[in-house]
Formats: sequence, structure tokens, C-alpha cells
Amino acid sequence: MSKPQAGFSMLMLITFLAFISIGFPDAVLGVAWPSIRDTFDRPLPDIGFILFSSGTGYFLSGLLAGTAIERLGVGRLLALSTSAVAIGLFGYAATPSFWALLGAAMLIGFGSGAIDAGLNVYASEHFSVTVMNWLHAFFGIGAMLGPFIMAGTLEAGASWRVGYVIVASAIAAMATVFFLTLDRWNDGAHQAAEEPESRVTVRAVLRLPLVWLHVVIFFVMCGIEASAGAWTATMMLGRFDASAGEAGLWAGIFWGAMALGRLLLAPLSGDLDPARLVQLGTIGVLVGCLLMTRDQQWVFQAGLIVFGLGMAPLFPTLMSLTPIRLGSQAALHSIGFQVSAGTMGIAGIPTIAGLLADRTSLVAIPWTMTAGAVLVIALETILRTRTAHRTSSKPAPTSA
Repeated sequence: MSKPQAGFSMLMLITFLAFISIGFPDAVLGVAWPSIRDTFDRPLPDIGFILFSSGTGYFLSGLLAGTAIERLGVGRLLALSTSAVAIGLFGYAATPSFWALLGAAMLIGFGSGAIDAGLNVYASEHFSVTVMNWLHAFFGIGAMLGPFIMAGTLEAGASWRVGYVIVASAIAAMATVFFLTLDRWNDGAHQAAEEPESRVTVRAVLRLPLVWLHVVIFFVMCGIEASAGAWTATMMLGRFDASAGEAGLWAGIFWGAMALGRLLLAPLSGDLDPARLVQLGTIGVLVGCLLMTRDQQWVFQAGLIVFGLGMAPLFPTLMSLTPIRLGSQAALHSIGFQVSAGTMGIAGIPTIAGLLADRTSLVAIPWTMTAGAVLVIALETILRTRTAHRTSSKPAPTSA
């Protein structure tokens, strides 16, 4: 293996490890929150303050990620952002008050949004659609391991602060790896593909209709995905009188179906046009949503699995297609916008579904998801039709 090939393989390995490590903090809070609220004597709903603070930081960093990549490069952005997440997690462990914890949460969100955008920008330009799907499957593995770490810490009788120190140490180790490999991330591929005079400004990117199609798709897509994650256990309990254990099991099965789909369905992208893979995925999402509206428990559970499998390739494959459809320079900003839009969808659509369910019945949740799935299919069809001629080669973006 030549030195360039060895270096590239090393970066691929680092990227896989990075996706695992950034998945750690995402699901830890749910396990730690009962202990955190006891420490600070907070009511149960106050977890919303933490989620809002983290989500605000995530949203803002997504908007700024493209400009940050242009000025710092992918390597420096990853190193600095991962350091910010580690500092925020150590801040969780050391915070003397609940309100100081909110500041740490915003820092974690800000760093995580930049990492998400930076890794997706790099991976979408350097790795195949298959690898991109595997990377996001490994993010799910990290999101699964994080709660295990916290649960094991609490089970051993240690404080939740110790659990956060362990998670923060893993993120700090990842930041060290990024600092040690700074120069390897900026290999000049991006600059070679785009001449300086063809650089696209943020304002010019925002004037592109295709960018807004991407943004709206990510808003709705991430929102209905989050609705399944947030409300599955509640629907199992309220609609089918399931036990708490069974409800929790099926909530986990949904995420497992997504991870399994990314691991097993991703190789299809080698033989199937990625745009066609997205199209088939959106159809699977709609079928799954419709099955979840039924009153038979086994039909609902089958729909949940179909929904998870259909959703699996959408986020990573659409990220991979972004530079192809928009050009590398426009994708720098668009990917950040997509990350921010997804964050808004995760907060907004499950809330809307919950409000409708509170005023009617729990079946309003899968019907809200069904409406979102129909909208995703419509938007994806328009996007695929308008960019069909670009799938064979990367276009140069319009110069600004």
C-alpha cells in the first residue's frame, strides 16, 4: 500500500471512530437525568432547558459551519469543535449549579453541530455512499454505547459526574487524534476541484432553490424520524397496553432497525443509483407510517421496522449526493444548513405530533408522520428530477 493510500485508510478509520465517539453524548442525558435532577432538585420537565440549550448551539454552529471550514479547514474545525465538546462534558461533571450546566450544554451543542457538518462535508467528498451509510451506522453504535457507559457507572454506585468524566475523556482522546492529524485532513482535493474565483458566498448559496429543497427535506425527514424515536414507547403503552419493558424494547428496536439498515442495505448503493436508493427509502418510510396508523399491535410493530429500514439510507445518502448536486463549494454551506434544519425538525415535528395527539388520540402521531412522509416523497421527486443530469459528474457551482 502506498503512503497516500495508507494515509487515506488511516483517515477513514479515524472517521469511523469519530462517528462512534460523537454518538456518545447524544443519548447519555436520558440515563443521567434522574440523577442530575436529584442533585440539583429540579422538576422532571426541566430536561427541556438542557435540550433547548444544546439544540440552540447545534443550530447556530450548523449555520456557521461552511464559513468555518473555508477559514479553518476541516482538520482544524474538527479538532477545535471536538475539544469544545470535551470541555462541555467535563463542565457537566464539574458544574456547581443547574444554570451553569445549561452553558455547558450550549457549548456541547455548538461543538457537536460543527463536528457533524465537518465530518459530513469530508465524508461526502471522499467516501462512497456505502461507506457514508456505514459511518452513520457507527454513529448509532456510539449512541448505544454512551447510555451503557452511564448506566454501568451508576450501577457501580458512582456519581453521574463520573460517567460524564469517562465520556468526556473519550471525546478528549478523539480531539487529540484530530490535532495530531491536522494536515492530513486538508489534502487539497477540495481546492483542486474548485478554483478560488468560483467560490460561492453564503448569500449566493441561499439564493439557490435546490439548497432550499435540501433544507426542507432534512427538516421534515429528521422530524418524522425523531417522532418515531420519541413517541414509540408512549404509543405502545397508550394504544396497545404494553408493559413498560415491552414499550422500551420496541423503542430500541426502531433504532436498531435503522442501524441494521445502514449496515446491510448500504452495499446496494454499489449496484443501485444512490438517488434511486433514496427514492426506495422514502417509499418504505411512507409504507411504514401507514402501517403504524393501524390498531393491530403486530401491524404497528411491522410498520415501525419498515419505517426504520426505509429511513436508514436517507440521511447519509442525501449528504453524499449534496456535493454532486450542488457543487463542492455550495455544499460546504448547504450541509451545515441541512444539519441545522434537521435540528429544527427534531425539535418541532415531534412537538406538533404530541400536541395533536393530546387534543385527539395517539393515532395522530403516525398520521402526522404519514403527512411528513408524503411531503418528503414530493420534495425528493422534485429534487431528483431537477438534478438527474448531475449524478454522473460533479458540476461547477455558479460563481459568486
